[in-house]
Amino acid sequence: MKTTMHLILTAFCLFYINTVFAQSTKIPRDTVFFKGTEHMNMLILTTDYHNLTKENRLQLILNDFHDRLIQIKGSIPENPYIIEYRYQEQLDILQSDKIKSYSLSEGKGLTENFRNQAIITDSNSSYLVNIGFNDVRVLINTDLTAMLSEIIGELPEKDRHLKYLEFRPDNQSGKVKLMENRSSGYLDMLSLQAGIGANVYRSRFLTDITGEIGLQLNHKGILRNQFYVSNNLMFAFDAENAAIINNFTSIGYRRNLSNEREKPNWLGVEFGTVTKRSGDIFQANTMRLGVNWNVGKYISISPQLYFNGFFQQVSPGFRIGIGL
Repeated sequence: MKTTMHLILTAFCLFYINTVFAQSTKIPRDTVFFKGTEHMNMLILTTDYHNLTKENRLQLILNDFHDRLIQIKGSIPENPYIIEYRYQEQLDILQSDKIKSYSLSEGKGLTENFRNQAIITDSNSSYLVNIGFNDVRVLINTDLTAMLSEIIGELPEKDRHLKYLEFRPDNQSGKVKLMENRSSGYLDMLSLQAGIGANVYRSRFLTDITGEIGLQLNHKGILRNQFYVSNNLMFAFDAENAAIINNFTSIGYRRNLSNEREKPNWLGVEFGTVTKRSGDIFQANTMRLGVNWNVGKYISISPQLYFNGFFQQVSPGFRIGIGL
């Protein structure tokens, strides 16, 4: 049992360490888009739009930006420009080389975009705000925090899927209304995988062919959790070169510890039992507990514990897999 506890503690530490180092600025974000009048629009990117209902950080950022804008309004040029503001750190006015910019759509054809931009960020990367406008006086005379409060009042219930939410002023009331609500990024999916592996068990080398079917669950645009069933066909040869085939069937769980879509980092645990036995490599009722980690795109490693005869004897094992 001491060996079992060591394996469990090792798995826990690996989960913790990878969670800490998995933080990245490339995290997919929810999109909250206010498509305003011909005077301005506002795009908000956030790791979870529901956080807007639980904290007032973005209100503080927008209010602070508005105060800074009033202080510098006499220094803003006439030509197209970009205002970059890092909350309570730095404000830059950059000249833009854009002459004209248009959005293209089948229904409306050419739509001219705003000449100027304000890009607002905070130090912990919780929010990125991009405001398009033509005249800085519009920004100065607009109560951005009040507009944000109306948007927050229209936000849908919390959702684990990545979302695109578009808001527009209602023609009759003038109040901000949610007009479009759709999921983006990855959705939940079934997966079928296969691979080969090299195993070491009690000083014996075994090769295997493994197949797996799983359910991968999305969280905020990233495939985050996976539940699966796998079948592990293991081969060895006796002194007469006759094949010795043993089969393990397992159930398992993996978690993706990366916040980048294209660079997953799966770490998991699985538990299985021998379902076909031949030779004397494994005893009847042998069970297996393993930790598996995808160290590369097609490479996995898995330290294992085998419990023979309903946990009467514990033996370590190790597997290196290609493809799975």
